[in-house]
Amino acid sequence: MSIHPTAIVSAEATVSPEAEVGPYVVITGSVRIGPHTIVQSHARLGSPHGEVVVGAHNLIQSGATLGGPPQDWSYKGGHSQLIIGDHNRIGEGASLNLGSEKGEGITRVGNRVFVMANAHIGHDCQVGDDVVLTNLAQLAGHVVVEPNVIVGGIVAVTQFVRLGKSSFLAAGAIANKDILPYTIAEGNWATPKALNKVGLKRAGLSEAELRNLDRAVRLLLKRSLTVPEALEKIGTDCEADAYIKHLTRFVSSSKRGVARR
Repeated sequence: MSIHPTAIVSAEATVSPEAEVGPYVVITGSVRIGPHTIVQSHARLGSPHGEVVVGAHNLIQSGATLGGPPQDWSYKGGHSQLIIGDHNRIGEGASLNLGSEKGEGITRVGNRVFVMANAHIGHDCQVGDDVVLTNLAQLAGHVVVEPNVIVGGIVAVTQFVRLGKSSFLAAGAIANKDILPYTIAEGNWATPKALNKVGLKRAGLSEAELRNLDRAVRLLLKRSLTVPEALEKIGTDCEADAYIKHLTRFVSSSKRGVARR
């Protein structure tokens, strides 16, 4: 274990013998840091109110703040958690808050997530595996980000919004409704413009699967159809493979409504 002599580490903290804590790091309260995780200088982890759990092989860069209290006026200091998986990179100045009593009390970040400089993950967010939050991306409370999503720079996502699997939210977008899986969305307010064909090809989808998904997305974005009508047509016009099933489940379970053109 390598802990720089200028670091301040709480007596409640547990740091793996294989972790590294850099100069002027401040670790407060109950914090667990897994093996081969590196915490660079001037980062702050923990809170008197909650627990921060950081897995293995993470890089937490200078000035990042993990486990600050929820930015919610109703928060009264109840116990909550921030749980971060493995092989993540948390960029300079990024901030990730604890969960709140309004949610399940947990803010969760999966594996292989890249949170770039000055991005923010609000209380009770659930961020899946293989997600990229580009510089200054801002997630309000209770946002759900499904796996393989890319959020562009200076993007704002309002509370309770869901970003669907393998979607791409272009730079500067503001999302106030759920973003369909597998799509590219942009604008203020953000709406899907097309299938994320480049990302899906990289993920290994075949041409037949891409055509099938493209047909379904076009139906959902067709202004002359209501969402229930579009779902009905997808059921008759598209092959019900795993991607279509995920897409239709996502739409059917939306509470805020899905963004459409």
